[in-house]
Amino acid sequence: MTVAVVPFVAAAFLLAGSVAARRAPDPRAARAAAAGCVTVTALGVAATMAVTRWTGWPDGHQVGLLAPGSGWWMPFVTCLAGLGATALAPITPPLTAATHGDARAVASHDQATFARIMLVLACGAAATAVADPVAAVISWALSACVVWREMRERAPGRGPTRLFALHHFVGVGACAAGLLLADGLGGTAAALLLVAGVGVRQCLLPLHLWFEPFARTAPAGLVVAFAAGPAGVLLLPEVGRAVPDRGWVVAAAAMTALLGAGLGLVARDVRSALAQVGLVLSGIVSCGVLIGSEPARSGAVLAWQVGAVAAGGATMIAAATEARRGPMLLTGPGGCFARTPRLAVAFLLFGLTSIGFPATLGFIWEDLLLDGVGGWSLPVTGALVLAIAGAGATVMKWYFAGYTGRRDHVGEQDLTPRESNAVTVLLAALILGELAPALLLP
Repeated sequence: MTVAVVPFVAAAFLLAGSVAARRAPDPRAARAAAAGCVTVTALGVAATMAVTRWTGWPDGHQVGLLAPGSGWWMPFVTCLAGLGATALAPITPPLTAATHGDARAVASHDQATFARIMLVLACGAAATAVADPVAAVISWALSACVVWREMRERAPGRGPTRLFALHHFVGVGACAAGLLLADGLGGTAAALLLVAGVGVRQCLLPLHLWFEPFARTAPAGLVVAFAAGPAGVLLLPEVGRAVPDRGWVVAAAAMTALLGAGLGLVARDVRSALAQVGLVLSGIVSCGVLIGSEPARSGAVLAWQVGAVAAGGATMIAAATEARRGPMLLTGPGGCFARTPRLAVAFLLFGLTSIGFPATLGFIWEDLLLDGVGGWSLPVTGALVLAIAGAGATVMKWYFAGYTGRRDHVGEQDLTPRESNAVTVLLAALILGELAPALLLP
């Protein structure tokens, strides 16, 4: 069993940020504390990665600084996603709540929410601290408990809260039983339990019903932090080992991606649409990891990395837009590009990068993954191509409907300096990754 030190240290810093955010006097101070802590943690992880890669120190087998393989980048990617989840998180002003009747749909973040975002990020950062799938299950279980607590306090007894709790309670239990009781249950029963558990975390058909209500009702920062957790990616190889004939699982993942693409095209609000884009990415990542060929696996890991940052960025930009003008619905044209150009371009760049648009970092994972999947099954490849195209159409539809639809202006401002700095950092990271993609591959 290999132990990595940096994920533990990163999780400790993020836990300290959670305490600081909870003790902050107001939501604005909590946001500053959370974003500052995430930034410091990301810089520390990046510096350690640079030292380790270029010096090769230390080179231990039992204890190291970072996890090998696909786990190498996971703490840093989690911190980058956390930067978007905290620095771009909107604090809904009273004017917004008074102006728009459906104030509940405009997500707000208070001190407790920022503290829980940091807790979820800490769970994600610590998932690779121990090279054992049980560590990923524990990370998933703890982060799900934090999210459920937030949802229950905001809307006790509501359907999305119960649906989230039911799915993740069953999913964590099934996954833990499949891993820990494989000898006592038998190979087939343990494999089915493991598939069911990982299917919940990866939102695979028919276990995906919790994700869209969760993404639509929970605070956007918490949605991004939880979706960026690496537990599902870490557990998917266990499914591949437990199910030798995994064609039906790959088919379910491909159908999940297709379903997400179709539902995204007909979604009536932006948060539901972006949730379906996340469903597409989850199905694509699952296909690549389960197929197991080197190009497909590398493309899937890169797709997760890009999706955690870029799709999370698009979600947070949409949340910031909603905090300015109210819920983004398909009730008519909205947004004025001439008055909010940076807001619009940020949404477009994040969205297109997440789904693999050419000339972006996402196009690299798309090329690798489709090449690997094509050697395994042409029908699955065709399904993934259609899913990617549908997700791209969803992003473009909401760009035009939400940011270029009107000549007049309802008063929303463009990106603030704080938001501009966060967007610049995230886009710079995606561009640097595009210049040297080989460094990102496991």
